[in-house]
Amino acid sequence: MTIRSPGKESTLSIRLMWPFARVARVGPESIERLAGFGLQPEDFANPDTRLPHAALMRMLEETIVQTGDPLIGLRAGEQLDPIDFDVLESAARCSPTLGDAMQCMARYMRLMNDAAEITLVTEGDVAEWRIRVTDGVPQPPAANDFEIAAALSFSRRNASVAEPPLAIRFMHAETSYVAEYEKHFGAPVSFNAPFNTVVMRRSRLAVPMRSANPKMSEAFQIHARQLLEKLRQGDGVSGRVREEIAVQLGTGAVSMHATAKRLAMSVATLRRRLEEEGETFAGIVDDLRKRLAERYLNEQRLTINEVAFLLGFASAAAFNRAFKRWTGMPPAAYRKGRLMRLQA
Repeated sequence: MTIRSPGKESTLSIRLMWPFARVARVGPESIERLAGFGLQPEDFANPDTRLPHAALMRMLEETIVQTGDPLIGLRAGEQLDPIDFDVLESAARCSPTLGDAMQCMARYMRLMNDAAEITLVTEGDVAEWRIRVTDGVPQPPAANDFEIAAALSFSRRNASVAEPPLAIRFMHAETSYVAEYEKHFGAPVSFNAPFNTVVMRRSRLAVPMRSANPKMSEAFQIHARQLLEKLRQGDGVSGRVREEIAVQLGTGAVSMHATAKRLAMSVATLRRRLEEEGETFAGIVDDLRKRLAERYLNEQRLTINEVAFLLGFASAAAFNRAFKRWTGMPPAAYRKGRLMRLQA
């Protein structure tokens, strides 16, 4: 069952609410507003149910109010059951290494959350696993807590070697229960970050998984791709290309050949299909970069160099030139102008 608002609003799987209901020891009948979401209790238990992002966040906030438990996100993430993420967890835990598992999670996270953007960034001896939502829907701290706690819970359950992270960063402001974070994570915590982030030693990425079985992982990934394809129906080829490019941007290696391969078609076929929809690969890349650039610059928390990196530009100078072509002004002037309008 899928409950959608008009347009292309991001949707999330009802599975994301199961851990919260379980640790709070409540049933779907006690969660208010189900009828307002067009749901019955049996829909809450249906793994195929999806809700608009904003609706699921309201449901989460209602659960927090009912329980009076500000730590519910941490507890739900720590007690995540492997069945909650189904094929996504199965594919990831059978991956050869923890790094492979993280990439698998990033690749198929849309099965759980349309709005999630996950990147794995390495620099020197440090690796950062980053997650954020990109549709502008406000996330309560409990949702961010859950994302980080769930990621670390997965690592502890499935990686052959356990090791606490170097640091944790949250997108939300400092909470009233800040002392609880270090108890849960065993690492220093900071706030108001551009991403929810787990910082770890780069060597962690090579740690073998307990259930490593590449053939089984690929089998589960085939099923995950099939499920993902069902979600993509109606997006058209251009929508699917846009999604693939969004994943590639952070790597700095946007490629039509790689995109065509991911979509199981030749470059010539991809070019023809895009032309049938009145699009080009270069045009989609350019448009996506422009839209994301404006969103990132509006958030104020990212430096211009960081925005350039996230969009896959080779340098800040290249990003400046592109942004000026899009808007007629450099990114610094765009950001300053927006800030002045907000303060007026």
